[in-house]
Amino acid sequence: MKAYIIHGNTRSTSNTEALAKLFTDALAANGAEVVHVSLRTKEIKSCVGCDKCHSITDTFGCAINDDMHEVAGEILSSDLIIFTSPIYTWMPTPPLKAVMDRMYAFTKYPENADAFNLLKNQKIAMISTSGDECVKNCDLFDESIRRMASFANLSYIGYLAAQDRGNGNIARPEVIDDAKAFADKCMTAFES
Repeated sequence: MKAYIIHGNTRSTSNTEALAKLFTDALAANGAEVVHVSLRTKEIKSCVGCDKCHSITDTFGCAINDDMHEVAGEILSSDLIIFTSPIYTWMPTPPLKAVMDRMYAFTKYPENADAFNLLKNQKIAMISTSGDECVKNCDLFDESIRRMASFANLSYIGYLAAQDRGNGNIARPEVIDDAKAFADKCMTAFES
């Protein structure tokens, strides 16, 4: 199983990436191949709604020439896609939101044929941190990924979240346990 971790945080030192590392260490210990991308190092422009991608049916096909083509290739070759982002105003960071919007290019509307999606068997999940209660603050991000998965007819596994309590150390014992449990949940999703 190949997991592609898309880091949307904008800071080089990030509690969200630290939480994701706890998760991916546990995932790798279970035998998964893990590939990371930090959007801080990528140029991902916003979707412009030109719809050119929908007529190019054999590939991602976005007309915007940027690093999203590389990200899209990794998404297509992965079994599990994990979106990671801190929550600032109830949603993911702008770089991750741009990736999520651009993933619409995987949906194809060919002339005189039924619509289809290039994503087939991928499963999606999210990892997030928040300065306040995660259940309350992560709900909109969670719902947006649920709807994205439903639209693409993909399986949404759920999310791992931890509250940033301001001490710079997300690796509390209960968070480590949660990360391991979520890694187990993700691995189990591929057994059925």
